[in-house]
Amino acid sequence: MTIATTVIMISLGTTIVQPIAKLVIQNGQIVQKNLKSCRMTVDQLETRLRQLGVSTISDVKTATLEPNGQVGYEFMQHAKPLTVGDLERILGLKPGGSMGQSNLFQEVITNHHSSPIDPKLQ
Repeated sequence: MTIATTVIMISLGTTIVQPIAKLVIQNGQIVQKNLKSCRMTVDQLETRLRQLGVSTISDVKTATLEPNGQVGYEFMQHAKPLTVGDLERILGLKPGGSMGQSNLFQEVITNHHSSPIDPKLQ
């Protein structure tokens, strides 16, 4: 290799390669060692998480300090927000379907439902 190709390769390598994101929360616990190496306090981390809408650190499965300085995070399974797809699955709907396709509303659609008033009480 010539000196020119070596310089070009080093220049391209340093431009392309970005530092790996540091893990600052793992399984709801702050990784103090990594937080300290990032020169970030717990208060600063909590502030950034609050700005992202995270209110409880124990709800965070993982959080990383990204190369651009932002905090990336993933919620624990129990803390993830409900999506339209989740709701469709719970109600037994096909994706993009209407309420008429659900077994939950079948008795109302066919007008085949019992009276909510007990006949013995009348």
